[in-house]
Amino acid sequence: METLFKVVGWIVAAVLGLLVWNVFPETRPIISCVIAVAFICYVLSIIVVVTAKRLIGDELLELRLQSNAVANRLELMDRKVTAILRDALEHRQAANPTAAVRTTPKHGHAEQRQSA
Repeated sequence: METLFKVVGWIVAAVLGLLVWNVFPETRPIISCVIAVAFICYVLSIIVVVTAKRLIGDELLELRLQSNAVANRLELMDRKVTAILRDALEHRQAANPTAAVRTTPKHGHAEQRQSA
């Protein structure tokens, strides 16, 4: 719908411009200057938008890379902590075999963390 309004607006502006151009020939230099300035502003706005998108894209890429690095470090720390806890649990079970009542971790949790 927004595109339709833009197209209609441009058509109305073109018709009115042609009408003023033909009815008031003394305004032709002014109209030409206004059209040139409008075109220059339009080109500059396109350049600004493209530059802003490129800068934002670069920043997002850098943030994504940092996020992946942090996720990898967290995953490494998780594996280390899990190994330490598993080792401590095995030492505890080896020291007191009668009190070991199914305290080993379930494998479903490890599979779930790998799929995430």
